[in-house]
Amino acid sequence: MSGTRPALPDSTTPEFQAEALAEANAFRAKHHAPPLVMDPELNSYAQARAASRSEQEGLAAGHTGLRQQTGENIFWGGGSEALPGSDAVKSWYDEITAYDFAAAQFSSGTGHFTQLVWKASTRVGIARAAGQGSEYFETYIVFVFEERGNMQGAFAENVLPA
Repeated sequence: MSGTRPALPDSTTPEFQAEALAEANAFRAKHHAPPLVMDPELNSYAQARAASRSEQEGLAAGHTGLRQQTGENIFWGGGSEALPGSDAVKSWYDEITAYDFAAAQFSSGTGHFTQLVWKASTRVGIARAAGQGSEYFETYIVFVFEERGNMQGAFAENVLPA
């Protein structure tokens, strides 16, 4: 599905990626998950995803066209400048308040959190597209994960309590 506007510019930098990765790995450590390792191929894929997501307002593009073996977390924010990766990671992690560790199953309100700390996900691509949208300066942050998380029946062994 093509967008309704041009993609926002790539604003991914090594500093942005390092900061976002450190934040993600700090939360993963709390949940006994191994640190994510950045993968160059996944970084390229994340950049393509960030660009294509930014072709539509807000989060309207969703996860359309995501390849099957890959998990994805998308963040959108508006402000006066490009937002840091920690803003995205913290917003995803904050979904922990709604996650039921005893039930250990997928919920649409906790899927970003569970993918973030999913133990079997070990590689990540991180990218950001940011620029002036129709109303404000917009930031799209995309993390793509392999192995993908949120697999039915695998929550108990992959989403561990802190």
